[in-house]
This record gives sequence, structure tokens and C-alpha cells, in this order.
Amino acid sequence: MFNLRLTRMPFVAALVAAAALAGGCASGPDVRGDYDRAVDFGKYKTYNFLAAAGGNPAEFQSISQQIMQQAASREMESRGYTKSDNPDLLLNFKGKLEEKTDIQSTPAPYYGPSYGYRGWGGAPYGAYGYGGTEVTTRRYNVGTLVMDVIDREKRQAVFQGGLEDVVTSKMMQDKEGTITNAVTAIFAKYPFVAGQSAPVAPVEKK
Repeated sequence: MFNLRLTRMPFVAALVAAAALAGGCASGPDVRGDYDRAVDFGKYKTYNFLAAAGGNPAEFQSISQQIMQQAASREMESRGYTKSDNPDLLLNFKGKLEEKTDIQSTPAPYYGPSYGYRGWGGAPYGAYGYGGTEVTTRRYNVGTLVMDVIDREKRQAVFQGGLEDVVTSKMMQDKEGTITNAVTAIFAKYPFVAGQSAPVAPVEKK
């Protein structure tokens, strides 16, 4: 494990700004990725994971961290990278789960004079605009996962990918599958293989 400071590309801020999923009504996750065009990715052949700030390499890893690292290792090795104690690249994950609230107001049914209902004094309810506004409130969870791929020597991110999606109760029950799918979706935006400078077409997961 390694611990260092790194400079960041503006991708994460863009992801957060663009990730309003229409009140949680999107049909799928919002997945984005970006890389530094000035970097020669052909020089990278090995990888490892970045320790948390101030972390101890021997400290306990959460189940979520283990799942993310296992999924990332499969993706990196399928691209020809080798895990090393002296790596070219460091991978770092940051995730969070937030409860969101969606409040919508819609006009309530308007009961006009044609309905035949009459109020005090014989005036139809509709004459007073009876109906008003109906307000509905919906709460849901949104999960965000961001992955940095860092040039260890230069201490700067060369690729950043992120995913944001509404997290259902079914997804929370299948934690391993949900996290693995998220990591796989982010890697679909990483267009490089070990030792090759030119990007290859990202493999979009269906």
C-alpha cells in the first residue's frame, strides 16, 4: 500500500455537478470517465492500491474496499497489468451513499360547477377554485463511486472515472454484485491496456 498526495483533474467536480438523476428517475447509472491526453499510457505496466491518508497497511480493510479492489484487480489484469510492490499506477476509490428527497407539487383535481356540488350559501365549490395543489415527497438513496488512476512517480491522477446511481433495496441486499458492477462500469471508460500508448475502444458493458 502507498500513501501520497495527488493533484486532481476537474472531472470529479463535473461528475457531481452533472449527476442530478432527474430526482432519481434515470433509467440507469450516470457513468463518466476522462484521462490526461498529454500522458503516454504505454509506459504503465504495473499497479497497486493507494492507502487511505494516514492509513496503516496492516489495518483492517472494510468489506466494500475488498470487493472494490478485487473487482479492480480483475479489470487491470484482464488489460495486461501486473500487481507490484513498486507500481507504475496506483488506484484509489472514494464512495458515498446519500439519502435524497424529491418533492413534487401538482395541481389537485378542480371541482367546477358542472359537478353539481354546492357549498354554504348555495355557491358551487368550483367557483372558489377548490382543488389547490397536491404535494408528494419521495425519499431514495443515491450512491456515488469515483476511481482515480494515479501516476505514482508524478503523484497526479492520469484517469478519473465515476458512477452515480439510485440504490434500491435489492441492490443493497446484493452488496458484492452492486459494487462489482459499479467498478466494471467505470473501467469500461478506461481505454488503455498495459504497455500500449494508443487508446483502445472502451468495452461498454450491457
